[in-house]
Amino acid sequence: MRSLFRTLLAVLTLVCLALPTASAGSAPPLTHMEPIAVWSEETAAIPAEANYPNRLPEGTVFRGENLYIKVRFIGYPAWNLLTYRSGSETGRILAFHEVERTPLTDDMRVIVGYEQTAAIPFTEIGTAEIDLCIAAADAGSGAPRYAYVRGIRTEK
Repeated sequence: MRSLFRTLLAVLTLVCLALPTASAGSAPPLTHMEPIAVWSEETAAIPAEANYPNRLPEGTVFRGENLYIKVRFIGYPAWNLLTYRSGSETGRILAFHEVERTPLTDDMRVIVGYEQTAAIPFTEIGTAEIDLCIAAADAGSGAPRYAYVRGIRTEK
């Protein structure tokens, strides 16, 4: 019985040593955020312009029920303070739900940021052309960060 127990303990130790580990440490500050792509159920993904004026190509119209947006966060945002707003950082807060959140890691498997996909119902946006502001705060300091996608047009 003792030899069986020793064998199981040795196997368990080897398995634990072979498992990949992630480093735990303080969360990195939110230093950058940028929209990556925008799409809807009936419109293919359009890359979001990272540089000012952050405008989508002229004539782009999103059709369907929801506007999907993928945003890359470098650092750790305060998820409870993340908002999508109409127009600017002081604009109306739009209802949304998170579809996916993927951690971004470096070569040492340390989490350095996230990519989030969010869905905003067209009923929140309307059919007039709008600008979208993504407003987030750093999880540690609360320092605000903003990113924009301008020229969003929707059709039901």
